[in-house]
Amino acid sequence: LLADPWFARPAPKSTGREHFNLGWLEPRLPAAIAAVDVQATLLALTAQSIAAALQRHAADVRELYACGGGVHNTALMAALRSALPGVAIETTQVLGVDPDHVEAIGFAWLARARLAGEPGNLPSVTGARGARLLGAIYAAPSLPMSR
Repeated sequence: LLADPWFARPAPKSTGREHFNLGWLEPRLPAAIAAVDVQATLLALTAQSIAAALQRHAADVRELYACGGGVHNTALMAALRSALPGVAIETTQVLGVDPDHVEAIGFAWLARARLAGEPGNLPSVTGARGARLLGAIYAAPSLPMSR
């Protein structure tokens, strides 16, 4: 599974169900594989692809702070620790940020940047051609007052 060309593409990159989906997975697995083995395979793929990306782009990383729903998956967190020996892996909770709230905090930061008239992107990270104001501000529609 790690031989898929997507993993070798240079950063920045992002993907989701448009590439990694059942149609992608089924031809790559044995026909009679048990569901539990499919889940174990996908867990290993996730941990190994994260470890490979870190080794490729941040080989000197010594600390990793995880967030999002995956932090509740003890098997995934254990697989990451196994794939990244020598890297201290914690959740963002140790930094005082609930791992389940990082995305909401990110959107709040983007909203603050938009309201302040500041760019909300880093072209060196996103691959955009330049700094941009993100989002739009719209007035709420007037609603009739009820009595």
